[in-house]
Amino acid sequence: MQRNLFQRLSIAVIAISLGAINLWMNPSAKFSSNYLLAVGIIIFIVTIAIYLRKLEKEDDLSKEFDERDAYIEGQASNITMHFIVLLIIILMFMSNFIMLSGKTILAILSVALLILNTVTKFFYERVL
Repeated sequence: MQRNLFQRLSIAVIAISLGAINLWMNPSAKFSSNYLLAVGIIIFIVTIAIYLRKLEKEDDLSKEFDERDAYIEGQASNITMHFIVLLIIILMFMSNFIMLSGKTILAILSVALLILNTVTKFFYERVL
């Protein structure tokens, strides 16, 4: 969240300063300068509003990271690791018979990793 906040604020400041510099250096280009100033101000206002809204939500929904959450993360990671190792062994075996490119194998592994990790966390949160 802090990284996005910093990026948005820096974009807003850059747009505002470029608009001001353009207006000061080239007074005949008022439309583009005013456009940059308006865009920078809008980005700045939206960024502050989003930050304050997220800050309020975090205060309302603050939850401590307890032992149950650590257990769920550990079990999900363990199952995911076993499945990925098994999938790598299967893909290595299949590559002897079928031409598989490196990009295809990495895509299969990354999709399987994302899906399995999400499903196992969901399962353990519901079961435990």
